[in-house]
Amino acid sequence: MVAGQLINIGVSLLLRIEALGDFKAYIVGGTPRDLILHQISDDVDIATNCPMEILEKNFRTFNIGKSKEFGILSILYQGRSFEVAQFRSDGKYSDGRRPDGITIVRNFWEDAARRDFTINSLAMDTKGGTIDYFKGISDIHQRIIRSVGNPIERFKEDHLRMMRAARFAAMDGFTIEKETRRAIRKLFKLINKVTPERIHGELVKAASKLGPQFARYILILDDLKLLYQILPEVHAMKYFRHDLHHHPEGPTVFGHSIACLEVMYDEPYQSKLAALFHDIGKCISFQEDKYGWKMTYHRHERYSEALVKDICDRLKFSSLDKEAMMFAVKNHMKFHHILKMKPSKIARLVSHPDFDTLLAVAKADEFSRGEEFMYRGEFDEVIKRVYEIRNRWESHVINSYLNLVSGNRIMKLTGLKPGPSIGRIKRAVEDKIIDERIDPADLKLVDRIILEEGKNNDI
Repeated sequence: MVAGQLINIGVSLLLRIEALGDFKAYIVGGTPRDLILHQISDDVDIATNCPMEILEKNFRTFNIGKSKEFGILSILYQGRSFEVAQFRSDGKYSDGRRPDGITIVRNFWEDAARRDFTINSLAMDTKGGTIDYFKGISDIHQRIIRSVGNPIERFKEDHLRMMRAARFAAMDGFTIEKETRRAIRKLFKLINKVTPERIHGELVKAASKLGPQFARYILILDDLKLLYQILPEVHAMKYFRHDLHHHPEGPTVFGHSIACLEVMYDEPYQSKLAALFHDIGKCISFQEDKYGWKMTYHRHERYSEALVKDICDRLKFSSLDKEAMMFAVKNHMKFHHILKMKPSKIARLVSHPDFDTLLAVAKADEFSRGEEFMYRGEFDEVIKRVYEIRNRWESHVINSYLNLVSGNRIMKLTGLKPGPSIGRIKRAVEDKIIDERIDPADLKLVDRIILEEGKNNDI
């Protein structure tokens, strides 16, 4: 469903709510902001002074968790779910996340006054008009992120709003208003009280934007003193030098990682996060000569892989996300040598389920350094080689893993019992099939190779 259709359904729901009595209902939150910015909203939220019991009598509604206690319910309308909240003012925030209680109010001004930023305090009525009590439209046109009311109070209410400020400010041309910025830089340590799950959610939202926006987001987090609190491993890269001869894009490892993000586009968030993390191990592996002229980072990808695991565990990333990022970080250096690699090694890379994440990171790693290095011409050769091998062996890839020889077949021919030796033989046979371009359907030849490899494994 396109955004325009969703908004039209939302407006229809507003009309239905207002028809229930002397009530007002508005589309609020990100949708009015995005319309002014000519961006697409993927959901529509509604605020109203219609009592919840009336809504429940007239619509198909359901609750999520304890949302009803906070004056919120969901309405299923014309096949879409809309979050509908009553106009309310918030009570004291004891936990730095949500109010201890709410007060239902009759007008939208009081509801708008509790919102985080002026650009999010807008409302759209049934005729498409915009209600703007806090100069949100002006701030959108001036590309300013400004707190509604006292910024200290807003950030003490919900500490995650400091990260949200950075995410909104990362939009093209936006800056954070000076008092709002000053408040975050004063309260930055409060971000440590935010749960890992919520920080994870904000990082994913930011990394889901275009690469240059995510790069700007990381720089803004650093300016606000938040980066060190959230991702100290990334912040540490600021203090490790790069040889400008090999990295003309910037003098530090951090600068290189930002440059990688800036050449990315709409790749999945896992790819952008992996690109941000791919060199964090250089902070551990750094060495320089006695004159301080030559820096080396041997095997930094191994350290990076371990640090990515720590980050993903700390911030509660899913196992699938963690595996994708760790695979990309661990193997990104192999793209420097891929034209010299044996076909079997390439086949094992391209058959991995997270190969596309690796490819995105490797491409950003190279393109960030400019045309003096492996830029379009040579990288095109790498891609050609990679897909040539993938296409040749894709019929033997099951569940994204090579499957040229079965373990049962090896055990039958060699008489071996299940164990690690079966896996070693299987890998050796498959490598030989690929490297020597043997037809896997030539069963006699393949069986002979199995027996030869079996002897090499001390049958």
